Amino acid sequence: MSQATRRITPAPTLTLRPSARAVRHVLTLMLAASCIAGFDAHQAHAAEANEITNTRSYNISAGALSPALSSFAAKAGVSISAEASLLAGLTSKGLQGNYSLQEGFNRLLEGSGLEAVSQGSGNYTVRKLPANNATTLPTITATAANTAVSEGSNSYTTGSMSTATGLSLSQRQTPQSISIVSRQQMDDFGLTTLQDVAQVTPGIYSKGQGVSEQEMTYYSRGFAMNHVNVDGLALDVTGFNERNVSADMIMYDRVEVVRGATGLMEGAGAPAGSINLIRKRPVASPLFNASASIGSWNSKQLTVDASRALNEAATLRGRVAASWSDSESFVDVVNTKNGTLYGIVEADLTPDTTLGLGFSLQRTRNDGISIGLPTYADGRHMNLPRSTFLNEANSFINRDNDVLFADLETRLAGGWRSKFSISHINAESDSRYTNNNRILGQAFTFNKSETGWAYSTQQVIADMRVSGPIELFGRQHELLLGASYRNDDSDASQTWRSGGNQAFDINNWNPYSYISNGSPAAPYNWGRKTKEKGLYASGNFSLAEPLHLIAGARVGWYTQDVTGWYGTTPTWRRGLEENAKIIPYLGLVYDLDKQHSVYASWTQIFQPQSSMDVNGNTLDPMSGTNYEIGVKGEYFGGKLNTSAALFRIEQSNRAIRDEQNCPTSGAISCSRAAGEILSEGVELELSGALTPRWQIAGGYTYVMATFTKDGNPNNIGKRAATDEPRHLFKLYTNYRLPGALEKWNVGASVYSQNRIYRNDATYNTEQGTYAIFGLTAGYKVSENLQLRLNIDNVFDRTYYSALGYTWSGGLERYGAPRSALLTLNYKM
Repeated sequence: MSQATRRITPAPTLTLRPSARAVRHVLTLMLAASCIAGFDAHQAHAAEANEITNTRSYNISAGALSPALSSFAAKAGVSISAEASLLAGLTSKGLQGNYSLQEGFNRLLEGSGLEAVSQGSGNYTVRKLPANNATTLPTITATAANTAVSEGSNSYTTGSMSTATGLSLSQRQTPQSISIVSRQQMDDFGLTTLQDVAQVTPGIYSKGQGVSEQEMTYYSRGFAMNHVNVDGLALDVTGFNERNVSADMIMYDRVEVVRGATGLMEGAGAPAGSINLIRKRPVASPLFNASASIGSWNSKQLTVDASRALNEAATLRGRVAASWSDSESFVDVVNTKNGTLYGIVEADLTPDTTLGLGFSLQRTRNDGISIGLPTYADGRHMNLPRSTFLNEANSFINRDNDVLFADLETRLAGGWRSKFSISHINAESDSRYTNNNRILGQAFTFNKSETGWAYSTQQVIADMRVSGPIELFGRQHELLLGASYRNDDSDASQTWRSGGNQAFDINNWNPYSYISNGSPAAPYNWGRKTKEKGLYASGNFSLAEPLHLIAGARVGWYTQDVTGWYGTTPTWRRGLEENAKIIPYLGLVYDLDKQHSVYASWTQIFQPQSSMDVNGNTLDPMSGTNYEIGVKGEYFGGKLNTSAALFRIEQSNRAIRDEQNCPTSGAISCSRAAGEILSEGVELELSGALTPRWQIAGGYTYVMATFTKDGNPNNIGKRAATDEPRHLFKLYTNYRLPGALEKWNVGASVYSQNRIYRNDATYNTEQGTYAIFGLTAGYKVSENLQLRLNIDNVFDRTYYSALGYTWSGGLERYGAPRSALLTLNYKM
């Protein structure tokens, strides 16, 4: 808060050809949102008064007044505004203990001659104490830079976020569908992996397509996500790289998710959206968290997380977090061990410059790889026991993931900031397992062949951006300018090969009695090098008091060199190249009142493809365009957020066979960029506090993605992927009991999706509509010690989380049966 800056509101979005029925739905949802949370002024004041008297625990070190107020406001979940000169040179005694909001402000401002005054809706102004003939100085509203930090907030939502545009905007100000999975929600429901987080995030669907259950591709609005971001830096997870993504949530404060095209900040990719993992940062006040968990299938986990100032002036701060887990599975033989170490140091090089340096090490060892189960040749389920294991007992996948990162942030004059971030990822995996293949005419006898693979990726990702306020036409706006760079070097090689197929009967299979007949493989390798550079800009422009334009563009350069599969000597060739590709971003946000906004947005992204035309030229990239309209609500000073959106995505230039110039029977094969997929749907979401004791997060999504142009005329009008649900409903809630039961909190969850299926000529398999429920309960043993029990799939529903294929003797997977996890957590 060294330089106060004015808070700016976001912008809307432009949607094309929404149906009349869909429009009626949106209008109905707007009214419903108002009824749910848009209480009248009297109720809003009552809620705010309740919050003022509600106490929280604070631990803020003595020091300069400005950062102390920022830290307090961030943890309290409010915004603070002040004339910058009022705070210059002032100090505070800090704050330790339980305080209400107003008591906390009074304590921090004691002896300063200043006071904090509520302006409503969670906004506070710092001014001089009233005196005779004293005049109140004009103020500029400034939201603390770390109001988005979810740790310690006890909330399922946050304040500002920047994943969609790079600009610091509230959820209501952002003209796209977004979700937050906060630290509190992760703790309440025992979310320890990225797969867990994806399971609870509205609009996100996970599909396992690898040999390990930990290899997941994440889908949104009918398209696969190509990146997982960490602190806004995009990590490639396409191709074999998904095997090397390992995200232990012990390292992260929250996860921000944007749905729809996100080319402005990510560059090349599909119009699915963006998952952004936000790391925990050091804090000056001593922090120590530790937990121990035991659960079903002999699962055990230990975690520790500690942070504090490393010098008396608190200009040097450090944090370290670590976790260890060892768990069997509901599938026989399978065992997974995981170890994670995360460390970060922050140093205030000057009062306005902060350097962060950190690392993370993750080691995952999967012994006994469940490759899934077969179906009958016509697709019917065999209904084998959920514990069935049809691989060899000594199969394995080992994964290592090492990350080094650094960032340098400088607070410049006039409210401007600059930030440089860089990250280096070195990830490797090594595996050995068997593939099961059908034998014609045999129902229960399959051929088993051994194989083994090693994959690696080395990625360097860097980003430089500057942002700050500007004055135009008598109004204040916010501007962001940036540049990014990504270099990905990925390799694959076969390490083991079968000594010949071996037939076996799945009804008489003993994984421990199988004798390996494979051997180390002859050289068989693959390589890919990708470079991507971009320049981008975005702005939040105040067109009028209730209307804001959020506009931006990215210019990108993309190259990819590949080897194809080779023996001992690679032959590199230029596979893909795109120069000066422009990606626009446009949104409008109109504030209906202090709690509600309507928006419209038009966002794009491009995705290079390797197919070639009749002349041998690489096809133009696929273009993904997202049109979206919606309404958002923000209540109780941002503690509760709601949204309803209609979206339409057009992905064009998809490669299809060029039968006219390259007939199937011809000597060559070529393609043309003429395919198109249309995805349309509705998203509803609710997150945050219904009352100070009741947190909730959930949403409903309807998606229909169909072929509108395709090389096969029979595909026109058909669904692009029938093995992805059209209806997806998720709800997670937790309530802290009042009165004599205040040491208890109870919660529940539900995940539901509609029927999915795969149909080939003679193969039909499906999973019908299902819902799984969960329960959680916590008991506060003491001020620092809590016991929590989580039960998943309470009614022990049997369902398939992944379907099989006509050619495969595996890959069909059961969802997890009922399980329980008991956790003892200590927080200081």
